[in-house]
Order: sequence, then C-alpha cells, then structure tokens
Amino acid sequence: MKRTRLALSLLLAACLGGCGLTTNIEYRTCASQCEAAPDPDACIAECGTCKGQCVNKTPEGFDGPALLWVGRTADEPQCPDSAPVTVYKGYESLDDPIVCDPCRCSEPTCALPEGLRTAASATCDGAGIPLRGRQDVQNGVCIVPSEALVGDRKALLLGSPRFMPCQPSVEPPPVPLISLSRWYRSGKACAGVTREDACGSPSKTCVPAERMQEFSQCIMYIGEGEATCPEDYPEPVVLYDDVRDERHCTPCECGPPTGGECSLMLLSFRDGACGALLAAGGASGKEQGCLAPTPGVRPKSMKAVWRVNEPGRCEPRGGELKGEIIPIGPSAFCCKTRPGREDD
Repeated sequence: MKRTRLALSLLLAACLGGCGLTTNIEYRTCASQCEAAPDPDACIAECGTCKGQCVNKTPEGFDGPALLWVGRTADEPQCPDSAPVTVYKGYESLDDPIVCDPCRCSEPTCALPEGLRTAASATCDGAGIPLRGRQDVQNGVCIVPSEALVGDRKALLLGSPRFMPCQPSVEPPPVPLISLSRWYRSGKACAGVTREDACGSPSKTCVPAERMQEFSQCIMYIGEGEATCPEDYPEPVVLYDDVRDERHCTPCECGPPTGGECSLMLLSFRDGACGALLAAGGASGKEQGCLAPTPGVRPKSMKAVWRVNEPGRCEPRGGELKGEIIPIGPSAFCCKTRPGREDD
C-alpha cells in the first residue's frame, strides 16, 4: 500500500513535465522520450540537461527520492516550484494535551433517622413499633402520633441520625482554546520531474534540487523490517499517519464524610400542638434517642430538632490521567541531511 501510494504520486509528479518522462522505476533515453514531441531536437536538448541534482539511483527496498520537510505544523511551507506535488504527508508529534478536570464533592448532609417508634419497654429495649413514616420526621415538625401506639408505660425511641454520602462531580472545564491543528510537528514530501538520462551516467538520476533550506533530499523505506539508511542518505526520519489515543481520566469519587457531627433532640409534649414540654432526650451518631415514660402522663405530640447539624466534608478522589498516545502507521525516510530548521 505504501509503495503503491508513493509510486503513483511520483508518477503524477513526473507527468508534470510530460508523461513521456519517467520516474526512477524505468530507464528511457532522451531520443525515445522525445519521439512524439513537436520539436524533437529541443526536447532532447532539454531532456539531456539536469537542472536539478544528480544523485545515485534509489537502493532496493526504498522509493523516491523526494524533497522532505519536517517542522512545526504551523510553519509548513509550500512545495518548491521544482517539486510542486505533495507525495506524502505525515506527523511527528502531537499537540493535543489532556488535563483532567478537577474532581469535587457535594456537601454531605445530616439525615434524620428512619422514624419515631414506641419502644417495647420503658428502657428502649427491643425493636419498637413505628409511630410514623420516615417522611414525617422532619426538623422541627410537630408530630401527633396515633393514640393506640403511645402509652404512659413505654418509652419513645428515635434512631441515630446519619451522614448522607457526598455526590462526585467535576469542575466545569475552562473555555477551550481554538487550535488549527492537533499536530505540533509534521512533515511532507514533495516531488517533481525525475529524469534518468540527464546526468551522463545510467547510475545517476536527475531529481529536483534542494533550493529551499527547510527541505532535504530523502528516500522512503518500503522494505520489510527496520530501515538501515544507506551512506548517501544517513539521516533517519520517522513520520506517522495518525495516533491511537488511549488517554483517559479516572472517574471521580468521594470519600466518606469526616470532621462532622449530627445530633438531635427528641421532645415530647403534654398537648397535641408541641406546646407544653413533657420530656427531652438526645440522639447522636453514636447512640439512639430514648424518651423514658412519665408515669401517668401520655405524650400527645412530639418533634425532633437538630442540636448539631454540621456534617463535615468529603475528600474527592480520582480525576487522574491514565493511558498513553500510541503512534500508528509509521513511514521511515532516510535523508541526506536532517530536514527542517535547527530551531524547530
């Protein structure tokens, strides 16, 4: 595939000068190339003069040569006039950083217990009998229990308050900068007319000269295994078709709430409107609340009130960058000199 693509591109480049001219794949004389020209003598004179650079024929296992540029993508030049056709384009390094958005946690909350219950005894032993559903046990809301469930010989029981866990999220990402290319460095190969018989020797090929400082004369490796650059082209260059991006951010999580306290006061009243206080008891995360009975007095109403509602905070975890960028589709070149400028 790689050889076919480059060979066809080089053939197209050769056709810019008239398709009677050939690439380095086939050797033909100027006479045979100019047979059908309107002015054969002028064609032969033009054909027999190398106006570019005479180089040794491309070694086996390579294709080209072509003029290769490598540098910052933003500085990519046009192909030179002597080699106007882009026959290859690849990439050297990516400019696509990933910064994981910071993880954050919502504030924890103190949650009311499951509900009020009538204890099985005056000392709150046993499981107890529910008085009202959990939805009715709200901070400071007066509860009037069923007469059948409240007696003057049984205690009122309120379970321990709980810490509700935090919910993880990420900080909103900043407005992204507009980037014209995700590739920081890239490369491209340019080709023009290649003549086999303009150098006075069948072992030489006439190719476009390196008239621009950023370009270098290079050949492309198409053989099997790793490339070993020949003496004429000692500088190796590897470019890639694309990358496989396996980077990702670990999911955000929240640790348990720490540094907080949730505790309640359980109040019972003589009247049915939470006005005449009868008894009070406390409930915390370490122990449930128990209101011992007042002999001869049946509570008519009750309510739970936060005594301390400071749930603390949760420590965020996650949001770490994992994985890597894997370049794919490598193309190996061997060049006479390192292409591009030294300050790229």
